[in-house]
Amino acid sequence: MSIFKNKIISLCGTAVMIAAMTGSCAKESSVYANDDNKIYLDAWLGAHYPEVSPTGLGIYITEDKPGTGESISDDDYFFFIRYTATDLDGNISSTSEEKVAQQIGKYTKGNYYGPSVVVDSYYYTQPGILEMVKGMKVGGTRTAVIPGWLNATLDDKENYSTAEELYQNKTGSNAIYTITLVDKTDNINKWEVDSLERYTAIKMNDVDSTFYGYYYQQLKEPTDTTTLPRDTTFYINYTGRLLNGQVFDTTVEDTAKFYGIYSSSKTYEPQMVQLNEDYTEITLGGSSSSDGSTTINGFAYCLSKLKAYEKGICAFYSALGYSYSGSGNVIPSFAPLTFEIEIVDKEE
Repeated sequence: MSIFKNKIISLCGTAVMIAAMTGSCAKESSVYANDDNKIYLDAWLGAHYPEVSPTGLGIYITEDKPGTGESISDDDYFFFIRYTATDLDGNISSTSEEKVAQQIGKYTKGNYYGPSVVVDSYYYTQPGILEMVKGMKVGGTRTAVIPGWLNATLDDKENYSTAEELYQNKTGSNAIYTITLVDKTDNINKWEVDSLERYTAIKMNDVDSTFYGYYYQQLKEPTDTTTLPRDTTFYINYTGRLLNGQVFDTTVEDTAKFYGIYSSSKTYEPQMVQLNEDYTEITLGGSSSSDGSTTINGFAYCLSKLKAYEKGICAFYSALGYSYSGSGNVIPSFAPLTFEIEIVDKEE
């Protein structure tokens, strides 16, 4: 993403006499990086959608199938959407749809496909996408042409909000988006915890939360109920899943192969855990107690509570996981996670 400084072209005459006669310089006009793109886009729209007018911010809604669910309110800040994006020639550039990815030959079994969470902020979501969502009801689908200057998020130091400011200062690629509004919420933490409550009721024997957003079910009793000393080193096997059951990480080779995440460059074996007085400083992996890496807090907390050879499942909301950022193509934003963990002997 790049921002081009405005180029000012002076129309002032060089003749002193003319300046004296007119009493002032002719008004300056500005040339912006998006000017040529706008000329092209206007011509393209005139050829393909001559009857479609722009919205207030400047996108062009070409299809609108209203939903039958709740309307978006002013309080809603998180929107769950399915989407497919193409360029103006119809070439698909990105999608959240599994079938679409399969059709264009870009499907990867281990990747996440499903609703994506977009945040009602230009710093996280393209202005054009948020303009599309305005006025939608859950279940509705829209297709819109988004100009390049509305298809780029803001940088931390930027504070643009109007159509004019975005046109003058932001650049990006023109795109056609089709989105379906799957859900919405004003409280993402509550939405995730509600999802966890439904999940644990079915998959984890309806266990109560240990604390807000964290759940644990013991699958195998420990051989010793004594709390492990905080300088203990032990080994674990684990498998991490999304709430839809999709596996995104494991130490078990057969599991990795079955779920399509196997990598020949990875060694599948029990991983070393080094406990610590502060559970957020617990480390995983490495070949000694000093070269492991810290983990997400929900996983680390689960490790801190395990006893000798115990096996269990922990589940937690994204505030204890990857939060907004997610992780690569396998863990989406604001995704609750679940891990099955067992303390085992080190493989010789």
